[in-house]
Amino acid sequence: MMRSTLVEPPSVEPVSVAEAKVQAVIEHDEHDDMVSRLIMAARQEAEQITGRALITQTWRQRGNPQGGAVELRRWPALEVVSVSDDRGVLLESEWIAQLGESPCVDPVDRFEGVVTVVYKAGYGIEPEAVPAPIRQWIVATAASLYEHRERVVTGTIVAKLEFLDGLLDYYVVQPV
Repeated sequence: MMRSTLVEPPSVEPVSVAEAKVQAVIEHDEHDDMVSRLIMAARQEAEQITGRALITQTWRQRGNPQGGAVELRRWPALEVVSVSDDRGVLLESEWIAQLGESPCVDPVDRFEGVVTVVYKAGYGIEPEAVPAPIRQWIVATAASLYEHRERVVTGTIVAKLEFLDGLLDYYVVQPV
């Protein structure tokens, strides 16, 4: 079993507070901190649903690899920072990284025991690098969270917009 831990979160969010305020039709600055938190929550949910890192972030993945290779859980992988096993930190000549989609780290010979891979994943450091459908999903979700701040909404008619969730469908990671 492999366990993933976020080491360094993204430095910015994929959408700005101003973009979310336009979607939510907010014309004042009083709730900017709340809107910022809602954007972060929506981004984290999009990452959880898709299995992707949106803005560059660093992850640590640790465990016993199946079949020798370590399949990285957050896509797209940008860079492998380090690889270690029970022998210690491995030289770059002792492993091969496949980056981007379906990323993995293969040993040149073999890994011994528990393997730890530290890597960077995401579409880059610029919000505009994140695909537009994902950004739109985040904006709409943050606006919906702003509008419906309570855990339960009573006395309303509910209609789910299937199209909105469909914006993420193309981006859901499909491990090989």
